[in-house]
Parts: sequence; C-alpha cells; structure tokens
Amino acid sequence: MKTPPPTRTITQVFEEFLADQKSRIAEKTFSKYKTVISLYTSYLEGYWPGHDDEANKITKAGGTFCGTFGPEDITAGYGEFLGYFMPTKVMCGRETMQAAGTVTKKLAKWLAEKGYVADTGYAQERAGEAAKDLPNAQSVLDLLTGYLDEHAPASHGDAIQDHFSIERIESGKLWLNPLTARPTVIGPVPVPKPVTDLCEVGWDIGGAVVKVGRNWRLVEVWSVSP
Repeated sequence: MKTPPPTRTITQVFEEFLADQKSRIAEKTFSKYKTVISLYTSYLEGYWPGHDDEANKITKAGGTFCGTFGPEDITAGYGEFLGYFMPTKVMCGRETMQAAGTVTKKLAKWLAEKGYVADTGYAQERAGEAAKDLPNAQSVLDLLTGYLDEHAPASHGDAIQDHFSIERIESGKLWLNPLTARPTVIGPVPVPKPVTDLCEVGWDIGGAVVKVGRNWRLVEVWSVSP
C-alpha cells in the first residue's frame, strides 16, 4: 500500500518556522536561524536520514527529501547533523556552531508545541548539548591549528592519518585511540593547556600523528567533533 503524502512537507514546515520566528527575534539573530535551517536542509538533501534507500527513486522522479517527507522526519538527522556534518563538513566560526545547536533545539521545541511531533525531548537535549560542545570543538580546532603551525617537528617517522577518539585527558596532554590504525592508544600527545581545558573524553579528532623519538606528536588536524 502506497504511503500517502504528508499534509505538510518539511520545506513548508521550515518556512512556517522561520516566519513564526521572524516577528519574535532580532534581525541579526533571525539571519543565524536562516543560516542554520539552510545548512540543515543541505544535510537532509544530501544524507536522507531514515530514507536513504528511497533517495535514488525519489530524486530520479525529480523529488527532494524536504519536498517529499513531513515534519515527523525533521529531527531524525539531528545526531548526524550536529555530531558529524557541522564539525566536519561546514567551515564556520564559533557563532554559527553555537547557533546550530540553539536553532535546532528551538525547532524541536516548536515542532512539539505545534503538534507536528508528539515528543521531541531527546532532540532538544541533543541540540542543547551541541550548543555548548560545537563552539568548544571549533575553538579546539583553531587552537590546535595555530599550535601545529608553530610547533611542527623538523623530522619524524611515517604519519598515522586517522580519526582518533580522545581516551584520556591530563593538563596539556591527550591520549588518542585511532579508529583503524594501531597501536591501540597513542600518547601522551602534547597540546596547549587551553585545548585540554575545553575538550572531553570521547571527542573525535581527525588528523595525523607521528613518532618523534620516543614521543608522539600531532602534525595535522582537520576536524574536531564532540
């Protein structure tokens, strides 16, 4: 049996959400709302959360994710959008990173208030965490980039390029667990103290580490994901 189309599409709901917010917030803040909704739309159209098996058929017929599905699918991508897409695919500053969490939390709350989704408690909680963690992760990335530019080792062995989960943190030191490479845990890896003040165990660092003598060093970082 064919699933009937939603009474309102995601595109229409996003338009309604922005129109509703425009009269409530300052113009500068509203600009951030539009930016985040645009970024989230780009994510949804690229990743099709919960419907990736339907993407080819729908797009071949000229359809889009946001023009096909309804509000019940809006928060399905929050985890990947906030945990992967924003920190690894979007180049922006702390303000936009923070706005990504703030706006998606507001959107989730609004969806429940409007009756479009019965319960968005988890989505609101996830977005609230991102409003704090994403700007901190961006700061860590900026700090590490500046640090590595000034402290690149003159010579070193072969680099291990991977995604590294932060296993342990001490002041000015990280222990990193590579996703695919070995050894299992690399460390201690020296970093600026402000980095260890901000980051948390379990965060992901995309980059490259090398052995310099008996010690490990970061030589490249391209992403930091909470």
